[in-house]
Amino acid sequence: MRKVGAFLGGLVLLLALGLLVFIFLHSPQYKGEIEINGLSEETTAYFDEYGIPHIYASDASDAYRALGYLHAQDRLFQLEMMRRVGTGTLAEFLGPDVVEIDQFFRTLGIPKHAQTSTEFWNSQPDSPWKTATEAYMSGVNEFIQNGTLPVEYLLLGEKPREFTINDIHGIIGYMSFTFGMALKTDPLITKMTRELGEEYLEALSIETLPEHHFIPNFYPDSEPNGNLSSLLEKLPVPLLEGSNGWVVSGSKTKSGKVIFANDTHIGFSSPSVWYEAHIEYPGFSFYGNHLAGVPFGLVGHSRHHSVGLTMFENDDQDFFEIKLNPNNSNEYQFGDEFLPFSVRKDIISVKGQDQVEIEIKETIHGPIVNSVVPEIASLTDNPVSSWWVYTMEPTRALESIYQINHAQDLEDMEAAASLIHAPGLNIMYGDSLGNIAWWAAGKLPIRSEKVHSKIFADGSDPESMPQGWYPFSLNPRSINPPSGFVASANNQPDTLQNGVLFPGYYFPGERWKRIADAINSKDDWTIQEMKAIQLEVVNTDHAQIAKIMLSQIPDFDFEGKERVKSLLENWDGNHELSSSIPTIYYKWLYHVLRLAMEDELGKEAFESYLGSFVMIRSNLPFIRNFNHPWWDNVNTSEKENASQIFSESLKITLQELEAQFGGNINSWDWEKAVILEHPHPLGSQKPLDKIFNVKTDPVPANDESVNKLAFKLNGEGIYKVTSGPAMRILLDFMDADRSLSVLPTGQSGNRFSKHYRDQASLYTKGKYRYQLMDKNEIVERAKESLIMTPR
Repeated sequence: MRKVGAFLGGLVLLLALGLLVFIFLHSPQYKGEIEINGLSEETTAYFDEYGIPHIYASDASDAYRALGYLHAQDRLFQLEMMRRVGTGTLAEFLGPDVVEIDQFFRTLGIPKHAQTSTEFWNSQPDSPWKTATEAYMSGVNEFIQNGTLPVEYLLLGEKPREFTINDIHGIIGYMSFTFGMALKTDPLITKMTRELGEEYLEALSIETLPEHHFIPNFYPDSEPNGNLSSLLEKLPVPLLEGSNGWVVSGSKTKSGKVIFANDTHIGFSSPSVWYEAHIEYPGFSFYGNHLAGVPFGLVGHSRHHSVGLTMFENDDQDFFEIKLNPNNSNEYQFGDEFLPFSVRKDIISVKGQDQVEIEIKETIHGPIVNSVVPEIASLTDNPVSSWWVYTMEPTRALESIYQINHAQDLEDMEAAASLIHAPGLNIMYGDSLGNIAWWAAGKLPIRSEKVHSKIFADGSDPESMPQGWYPFSLNPRSINPPSGFVASANNQPDTLQNGVLFPGYYFPGERWKRIADAINSKDDWTIQEMKAIQLEVVNTDHAQIAKIMLSQIPDFDFEGKERVKSLLENWDGNHELSSSIPTIYYKWLYHVLRLAMEDELGKEAFESYLGSFVMIRSNLPFIRNFNHPWWDNVNTSEKENASQIFSESLKITLQELEAQFGGNINSWDWEKAVILEHPHPLGSQKPLDKIFNVKTDPVPANDESVNKLAFKLNGEGIYKVTSGPAMRILLDFMDADRSLSVLPTGQSGNRFSKHYRDQASLYTKGKYRYQLMDKNEIVERAKESLIMTPR
């Protein structure tokens, strides 16, 4: 028996040792020495306590080559997933379950556009951004060739191919797609228009309402130069969804220097989206947040300037309903003539199965998308073409971002912003000289007066086609405004300089209003005090909605639950985890909208509405208008009203919450209803979810508070937070070497790295860490250093 016990003990020891060796071999290397092909001089990366590399190199080529290598060793599988989505090759890697995703993106034209952009890139002369990009790709490929691949490849039985410039253009194309809302919105608005009529639309905020909050412009006298949603849920990479950004001049700060703040709102994932890196070489120093596969920081700062992003939310995609030639289905009407469809074949390679051939038809407007957008297929039998600004010309995003990183002044920044044709971005800027600025970047099409930008247009009418572009000089902007700050929160910018109010998918502006009110409240801000703005979870519009609904049901029987009425009447819109009010309110709001709208829209369209910006923008005007037709249930003979809906939905809400959490209303804490889990691409398969997904403590989930931690309304009463700030950055130019930030999970995407989730607790608790730039402090505090030498 002793021999058996000794044998089992030895076996367990061997297994434990084997596991430790496996983990060691598959962990990123943060110390020691490695040889890298192509380096000209020794390059050193110092890693801080959270695994952020501070790269010191002799020139740009060595710096970006080292960045590529380090980015790959921490995030190679994320790079893989991003490029696979953007190039339409997911099925080749993951198998038949994702063929429809490849078909969707190929039909939309992202892989085709990537090839066009690559051809344009290759035709251009040598430039600093080309040299840096090629060095970065070389570093990524060095790791692919000689590094230890992350465990995901072992589990899938795959090996990565080398990284190319076409992969980067595919990633940029995917990013551009995630910024757009037309595909998620326009089919729904068109359906409402056709099936219900104008009276129903008037109850919603299809366009920005006067009561919503606009981003103000300031032009100085002398300027410097079963549905689509279910398909997208299968994506192994997150969607970019919104953001906050503000820059405050020295006239309103305690230090007398500019303070910069940015938090981009992106779908939660493991790893999180941004990869931080600080690069130094003679003449250049920049601390950047990098998207997977992109060598330059989309967000970041030097000691001289800072740059941040929010989504412009401009409408840059239109849909055209096509009329076929009744005598020839291979032709469509355009004006007085019939034109042939252009047809291209595409081959999708599928892991473990035969290739899939797809046929993509196009008109002069763009590709026909009925086959890949179920909402469009169910709406009309006619072909519908997608016209999208992004596919109209090759992207120059890499050039633009490089120039942004290297900008020396306002003029450089504006010139770089003008290179962005799509997606629409709000670029936030501040510098050490005291300048602050905001530009709405992107090419804005001139639409015909015949076209409603959110309703399918008549593709047979040549006058419905876009008629050119507004020059960038007319785009909304604000440069050193008298207010002393610039801010954007995905809300409507004021008019172009020519007086045009450009349409979009803008949010109502509660976040912007809270930010603006706070900044205006005092003139001695510090970055420590700015934390309170970034972390605020108050939305006063929801408190107002709750009071309106209560006021319409004065005779409601609260017997035994009088506490509910008191809580809702006195709610200030705070979403504290210890409060039971959000638990009651969001379930009540869901049932109000369900009872009001599902009978007209049907279940699937109603679910689409819950996931749209229209719902967020319409909630308050929808609830306070007691006379619109949505209140009546079209399936009954009697005419229902708002009061009945409010009453019935509250009754359902209280019954369900009692069954869910018990009879004690004080125990219906919001934290019991909130779940936050950062999903990994392999985490949808059990038990891999336990290994790769990062589950955290609850966070104060909310709808349109500044610290937006978003979820989808549902009847279950459990709310999965799916997106939120993908980082939180605060910088005071009084001390640019010690700005603040935090990531939702960790710096590394390698499961065996100690930095896989080491910021998750900081994030959920509303804490920050330093972004260091002073070399002496970096070296002194560095936990590890890695010396890279020429091979």
